[in-house]
Amino acid sequence: MENIKLEEALSFPKDKIMQLNVCIFGVSGYTGANLLYYLLKHPNVNVVGVFGDSSSGRSLRELFPHYHNVPDINISNYKSFNFDNVNLIFSCLPHGSFQKSIISNINTSIPIIDLSGDFRLKDFEEYRNFYGEEHIAQIYSKSFVYGLSEIYRDEIKKSKYIANPGCYPTSILLPLIPLLKKGLISNQHLVIDAKSGISGAGKKLEKQYLFSEVNENFSSYGIKKHKHYAEINQELLKFGKNSFTFIPHLVPATQGLQSTIYLDKQNELSIYKKTLQDFFKKDSFVKIYKNTLPSFSDVVRTNNIAINIFEDYSKKKIIIVSCIDNLIKGAAGQAIQNMNIMFGFTESESLI
Repeated sequence: MENIKLEEALSFPKDKIMQLNVCIFGVSGYTGANLLYYLLKHPNVNVVGVFGDSSSGRSLRELFPHYHNVPDINISNYKSFNFDNVNLIFSCLPHGSFQKSIISNINTSIPIIDLSGDFRLKDFEEYRNFYGEEHIAQIYSKSFVYGLSEIYRDEIKKSKYIANPGCYPTSILLPLIPLLKKGLISNQHLVIDAKSGISGAGKKLEKQYLFSEVNENFSSYGIKKHKHYAEINQELLKFGKNSFTFIPHLVPATQGLQSTIYLDKQNELSIYKKTLQDFFKKDSFVKIYKNTLPSFSDVVRTNNIAINIFEDYSKKKIIIVSCIDNLIKGAAGQAIQNMNIMFGFTESESLI
């Protein structure tokens, strides 16, 4: 297999097969497992290293017996791994882990896609405020590009480090940014009502995430402060001075996420719709509906985002409904999409 550096990949001949040797930190979590699934389908990827704590020492084939083409390797400690032939690192670790104890101990000439919140925020005071700890890898942070694929594609192509967006921000920012760029939202206070399946909480052994607590139940959380607020705010402020209220909710489903966004109506509904249709007309993963309401079942186990836009009965509010799979478009799928963009592969490779 031919291994290459990122700089070579960016100008690599399209008709020449490229093979990337890839490592995954945190492979046994929900996001890591989904990432592995799509990487194993990718014709240009070899998974050569997998790392974790709770699953360390276990065979990857033992952990994922239902996956095809699983390499015969064990989950190990990264400190004993030889990264000399690695072309790309994915981190699916919990927030804080990669920036505190790992990035300074690995070869940072290797491209990185981080799926946690470690490198999304450029304001370190905001990081401390929302994540409750100091950011000790600030020297690397400025090099990370925010990996919202359809918005920052050009920057992603040139970047070596990608901060993969959170699930809620992905569902919110993708429909809002085109409208902000067009000037259709200005000096408003937006209301964002978002709902996610239980897998968004990860594999936490906490009472509120037990089946008996979640089943046939519905609850809000993070009302005063949610980590994703800072991320959403950072990106929205790039396109205008609008404030917002963001309230997430937990629903009794495994996967799926819906954001319902309320705007003051400043233009005709048809202008909002046409703006989204025009902006995303070449993006295969963005589905702009004409009449129907998007739902979890439309997007679960896909890398798609389904969007529609309405006006309410009073005709004073514009309502955006946006749905994604929180583990795919909101995490692992978008990470694969970003890898494809970075290395010049077909953007949808292994995702459809």
